[in-house]
Amino acid sequence: MPTPPPVFYFDFIDPASRLASHLVDEAGASDAIEWRGFELRPPPHLLIDPAGARWQDYHARITNLAHDLGVPMETPQLLPWTRKAHELAEFARDRDCDHTVRRALFEAHFVDRIDIGRIDLLVEIAHRAGLDRTETRAVLDVDRYTDVVLGHREALRTHDVIKLPALVAGERRLEGLATSAEIARWKRWIENELTAETNE
Repeated sequence: MPTPPPVFYFDFIDPASRLASHLVDEAGASDAIEWRGFELRPPPHLLIDPAGARWQDYHARITNLAHDLGVPMETPQLLPWTRKAHELAEFARDRDCDHTVRRALFEAHFVDRIDIGRIDLLVEIAHRAGLDRTETRAVLDVDRYTDVVLGHREALRTHDVIKLPALVAGERRLEGLATSAEIARWKRWIENELTAETNE
């Protein structure tokens, strides 16, 4: 039986997830992992307050690291629920354009500061990535991939992950990405594990 690929847990409003996603893409290892969206603050919980001191400190630290690596990272004034964005990513996976849509969603939030919680704006993002507007709208309106997204949340709990982003391969894992030392660890993992698998 083939070994299952490492699993990458992330959220589209999490700056560290954007940075880790960039590291994976930069190494050309995107296809070597299984991408699973995880909502930091699922409904009906209140949205994260972007003006909160703890969040601002976290975002500022990641932004500084991102800028050092040449990764664009603005400060969004809204941190929306991301369930529909993750549903869009799952739909895109079924249409073989999940990496394109994933990158577009991160850019929409962190560069263009678009509200990725709004279905109408998600439809436009999907269209620019090559998906059909009408089909995308229908998929998001009927919650076709809600159970898949909720399933990712349950799977993360079984792995006892407590911080995003997380990269899990069996009993081994990386969690969090908020320091230069952690960036170095992610890069080593990607180079030694993911890139090697991609080149085999």
